[in-house]
Amino acid sequence: MGKVMVPGADTPPPPQFPSANAAGGAAQPEGADDDPFRLKPDEGQLAIEAPAPTTPGTEVTAKILVTPTGPYKINKEFPTKLTLEGPDGVTIAKAQLTAGGVDQAKGDADAFEDKQLAFTVKLTPSKPGNHTINGTFKFAVCDKDTCLSKKEPIQIAVAAN
Repeated sequence: MGKVMVPGADTPPPPQFPSANAAGGAAQPEGADDDPFRLKPDEGQLAIEAPAPTTPGTEVTAKILVTPTGPYKINKEFPTKLTLEGPDGVTIAKAQLTAGGVDQAKGDADAFEDKQLAFTVKLTPSKPGNHTINGTFKFAVCDKDTCLSKKEPIQIAVAAN
């Protein structure tokens, strides 16, 4: 009985698991909060104006607005694109709206200016219920030194009674 065993002296695997879990757990929220493709408050504001409740078969409109703040402005050379997917029971008049690009054309935008980018989305629910239109909005804002491309998820709620 000259040898004494020290509990835990030879246990490298257990510390590896908690550190891997901690890194994995921390990376997910950090990535969500620090996503460079999401519009930050100091860069501008994204607003979605949902349509008023309607009756099936009646066309309504929603608005998607980007308002840059501070030194930022809309990058008109960036190929701006709003892509939407409607659920069964909702017809989208135009599922892909565009503006900008090399020729800086206004395209489908209602407003395509330095301090405002706006699209109107025309929707027609064909059956009653609450419907959600999902999409992706790609655009860019610039200050005097840097242009930042953005990719925002879009959700538009439509209620038909």
